[in-house]
Amino acid sequence: MTKQQRVQLQFLQAKLYTLSGQFTLALSEYEDLLEKMEQDVERQMKQQHNQPPGGVVSVIDGAATLTGVGLTKLLLLLYQEGNKEENNNHDTSSSTTTTTTAIHEIMEAMETSTEMLLESRQDALHSPKHADLAIDLGIAASISLTNLGVAHCLLGKKNKVKSIEQWKKGIDTLDALLSDAMNTATIIPRHKFLWMESIRARLHCDIACLLLGLVDPSSSSSPTTKKQLDDDTLKLASEAAKKGLDIYDELINGAKILRGENDDGGSSSSTHDGNNIDEEDNDDNKKEWERILKEEVKKKKKQENDDDDNKPPEVSLSPLWIDYHRCESARALGLVAHCYAQAGAAVTSEGLFQSALDASSSYPFGQSLRSSSSSSSNFVHGGKGIALSSPNLAFIARDVRLWYAMLCNNWEKRKGDADRLLADAQKIDKDMVFQGYSSSSQEGKKKRISGMISSLWLFNPIDFERK
Repeated sequence: MTKQQRVQLQFLQAKLYTLSGQFTLALSEYEDLLEKMEQDVERQMKQQHNQPPGGVVSVIDGAATLTGVGLTKLLLLLYQEGNKEENNNHDTSSSTTTTTTAIHEIMEAMETSTEMLLESRQDALHSPKHADLAIDLGIAASISLTNLGVAHCLLGKKNKVKSIEQWKKGIDTLDALLSDAMNTATIIPRHKFLWMESIRARLHCDIACLLLGLVDPSSSSSPTTKKQLDDDTLKLASEAAKKGLDIYDELINGAKILRGENDDGGSSSSTHDGNNIDEEDNDDNKKEWERILKEEVKKKKKQENDDDDNKPPEVSLSPLWIDYHRCESARALGLVAHCYAQAGAAVTSEGLFQSALDASSSYPFGQSLRSSSSSSSNFVHGGKGIALSSPNLAFIARDVRLWYAMLCNNWEKRKGDADRLLADAQKIDKDMVFQGYSSSSQEGKKKRISGMISSLWLFNPIDFERK
């Protein structure tokens, strides 16, 4: 086994530890990777070897490691802080100092990762030979900006503006990738383009979630919670949520233009007669872009049987790729539904929430909330339910039920439905989320951790390898 293969396996092991809630073990792996990389850099500096053309990949290695360190420390902090709130027997001053130090370490790792990627991408753009690397660095940078925005959101109560700033920068980075690819005649492989769109959808949903005030799950589950947003904020949140939903629709069902649909024939959340949800696209160049895209699609169909040496090889997607994104789309559906609820369209909101529940429970190998036990007999082949292998999808399933419960609590004679939804959310927290993702007191009560962590994204260098 080569050194690079060992590094790749260690990255995978660290990611598995993180996904399973074993944050301490994951952090140990990432810190070991970081230490080895620092030693390699020091050795190279002493030997005064020039960096080879492909050396930019090491930036992704370093950024992936720093991201892993930052995210595992963030998750550890959220878990530990939840336990402290349940336990009054601790030194407040020392706890505050420890927390401040942890926050500094988290932000330093994630900011350094982001800066490395953005700066290296700009450097790679200067050379046509590095056009492919510039795309990879841009994708990694957009992921890093997603994570950084979530960290600002969860670690600082006054960092709402900072979070949205990072997420919009992530969207701008993805837009720049497409523009740069056109200017340099670089073909973005299909699987990487879909990856970019998946990141974009999360970014839009993050913005909507923060604007709607849905970051704290404890406030979402309160029966007295009824926040009325101003029109401007609701409009911005609605636009972001709708963009996220449209992207998920195309990721799952294919591009609308290839399905013979226009933008007015999309999801059920396309229109609303109030002034709070403005779904119209005012881009003057929209029709021209559609015309160009249709022409390109026709050209591609004519050349399907032609050999193209410049075309990057196709990389097969996971058989569960569409199923995963269908479950993840429940978040966008829930956010659009909440926008309608805020605008006073309760019936439309409920229809979207029902769709969100269905989507969140559609994973092929999941567990039904109606199951009487969590035994292995519930996991039959083809049995759909809430995904147990992904904390991201479990948190999304939990949150859409909390948001739906808010609608029912504010609806006459619907308290019974609200209680049922809250009980389902509690069951997801208790039985369907890995232990490390839920803080628990000595009495066994679990403190809900924000569902915003469903947007955190660990990436590995191997993700960027061109087959």
